[in-house]
Amino acid sequence: MADGPWHAEWTFISASGVTTGTADHARYFEIRTAIFKAADKSLRDLAHNETAERDEPWKLLVGALYSEAMLLADEVGTWQYVSPDGWATVRVHFIP
Repeated sequence: MADGPWHAEWTFISASGVTTGTADHARYFEIRTAIFKAADKSLRDLAHNETAERDEPWKLLVGALYSEAMLLADEVGTWQYVSPDGWATVRVHFIP
């Protein structure tokens, strides 16, 4: 990878549209930050009442990114998260 061994790709689907993106970085925390910014942008674009409905999927994504994503990607090469409501699809790859 050009900018480091960590790579991520994401898709967030909301009432206001689809947010997609990718990132390549040398450190995992930079990947996590890029994912958080994209997820936040996706949620910020929603109507107030729909944002409230997304609280639980947001918490699950944050928890997974802090607790398991880095460890599993480092161990097996890829970690994937799909939210129960279909809002988020995130993949993190580690290629040393």
